[in-house]
Amino acid sequence: MNDLYITTTNEMRYKIIGEGPVVMLLHGWGQNIEMMKPIGDALCKDFNITIIDLPGYGQSEEPKEIWTVYDYAKCIHELLNELNIDNPIMIGHSFGGKISLVYASKYKTKKLVTF
Repeated sequence: MNDLYITTTNEMRYKIIGEGPVVMLLHGWGQNIEMMKPIGDALCKDFNITIIDLPGYGQSEEPKEIWTVYDYAKCIHELLNELNIDNPIMIGHSFGGKISLVYASKYKTKKLVTF
């Protein structure tokens, strides 16, 4: 499933696959959905996987201003709220791991995995 989520500041591409507890996959710097898709494909039998192109990457719109890691975490939170998802399992690679750490420090998170 391909979707485009429009935040107050930008458009963001995301995919949702599978059913079960929600897992949010966040890619690293310079990557996109395709980098995390093999992980999502492996987990989608047991989990509801949400994968995004972070703003400024892949097919998501670039922010109009320079963003901090806190801006990225807030954007993820806005998307998850819009999708009625709370308490996700966050899995982040590299820069996505840094965003996941900030997200988990500010918002309810079931589990956190970074690599």
